[in-house]
Amino acid sequence: MPETPASSVIIPARGGSKRFPRKNIAPLAGCPLMSYAIKAGLDAELIESVVVSTDDEEIAEVAKQWGAEVPCLRPETLATDHATADQAVAHMVRFLREDMEREVDIVVLIQPTSPFLNGRQIDEAVKMLAENPELESVTTLAKLDHRLHPYNLAFVEDDESWEFIFPKEREASRTRQSKPAAYQFANLFAARSQTMLTRGRFGERKGAVVVEDVYAWDIDHEWQLKVAEAMLREGIVDPTQISQPKKCG
Repeated sequence: MPETPASSVIIPARGGSKRFPRKNIAPLAGCPLMSYAIKAGLDAELIESVVVSTDDEEIAEVAKQWGAEVPCLRPETLATDHATADQAVAHMVRFLREDMEREVDIVVLIQPTSPFLNGRQIDEAVKMLAENPELESVTTLAKLDHRLHPYNLAFVEDDESWEFIFPKEREASRTRQSKPAAYQFANLFAARSQTMLTRGRFGERKGAVVVEDVYAWDIDHEWQLKVAEAMLREGIVDPTQISQPKKCG
């Protein structure tokens, strides 16, 4: 394996959230939701720093309490509903390079709303990028449930009629077994810094780290947080497979 590149986790966590106010620091099993993503970054052996990008003073303080760096607050222009996570991460990469003179070869974007990631997945993504110079990014992916397969999805028209998005493909592959496997993002995105700065988190050549779908759980609504609580409580999520902060509970 070539020399390990300088790699940092950057967690975009703005203060505004319309559907679920303050969700990034909402409690999950006794700890702020964001603390799980921070712990995943801290657990990774190939990561030099875990940085949170936020516009919010309270989130910044919570991030620091759980071991992350907050070198600066995000500009207001990058804290609107229309600003993307890629833009916020690119801003932080530039700040680390230009203002702190810190090299970042690979940046790992982790969503603060994905509590079941772990350091091993981060290391696997960084290692894949380091060993494959033709790749521009590596993303964790989880296999979609049959009901959510693209061939089973539809558009609804204004008159409430509907049609399959891929009618011909579905007709040719009507059984569960005959459909090609389809995958969804599992909310860990590793990219070369230059790719992130110029093209966003994906680039052209993309690699995949496949994970079990239960570990791709993402929280966008309050009910999903309650389900995550139940998943932990009932042992649906194996606590040895996630980066759960030790102070939780």
